[in-house]
Amino acid sequence: TSGDTMETGSSDWAAAAIRRRPVEPLYKAFGCTRVIEVAACHSAHTSAAKTQSGHIYMWGQCRGQSVTIPHLTHFSCTDDVFACFATPAVSWRLLSVEPDDHLTVAQSLKKEFDNPETADLKFLVDGKYIYVHKVLLKIRCEHFRSVLNGNEDDIVEMDEFSYPVYRAFLEYLYTDSINLCPEDAIGLLDLATFYRDNRLKKLCQQTIKQGICEDNAIALLSAAVKYEAQDLEEFCFRFCINHLTVVTQTSGFAEMDHDLLKNFISKASRVGAFKN
Repeated sequence: TSGDTMETGSSDWAAAAIRRRPVEPLYKAFGCTRVIEVAACHSAHTSAAKTQSGHIYMWGQCRGQSVTIPHLTHFSCTDDVFACFATPAVSWRLLSVEPDDHLTVAQSLKKEFDNPETADLKFLVDGKYIYVHKVLLKIRCEHFRSVLNGNEDDIVEMDEFSYPVYRAFLEYLYTDSINLCPEDAIGLLDLATFYRDNRLKKLCQQTIKQGICEDNAIALLSAAVKYEAQDLEEFCFRFCINHLTVVTQTSGFAEMDHDLLKNFISKASRVGAFKN
């Protein structure tokens, strides 16, 4: 049986949550934690949520018990909540029962990333190796097309960026996606700006937006200004204005660059942030 799926940010799941349970306990349970996935099943009256840190919460009717406040579980995915605690056990997302061992081209490339058995080039970053394939790098990146053309070396040392950042960049060339925390995504944004990769730059901005909170908002705003990411800059600025009282009490605000602080106060005044 397939339940009803509802995504974070959707008014549908928010309305459903209001109908099922009071809003206040949900707010207190998650606090400032960002929820990236919410699922519910009407037939079982069970709900689950996954936070950005990977924690799984459940509430509703769970094995006949009424759980009114989201309860932290030991699960690693929301599917396990409905498999173990919903009555009857259900899946909230469609499942395929037909085995298919065939890998697409994209899946094959993703599988070969950082594989020392097939790689013909390795990057040495922070004392760690990242195994890649020259031909793929030249196909996927204009920078590598010029740098690696005629280069017979099989090891390239890289010290401009950290290991997590450069590994994420190379993996992006294989997968078209990135998987980084917001703080490391700032470094990747720097790299994307350096290599003039506008698509990677947009992906970095999306990741940073998803991880913004009161404590890091000023740091992210500063990074957006530094790397001329105007959309991200506006997003961070609006977040700071909407959480102005808390943001101005953080260490990031106290240590803000003088010119950035001056511009922030000026812009905040123009939008009426300091009006009584």
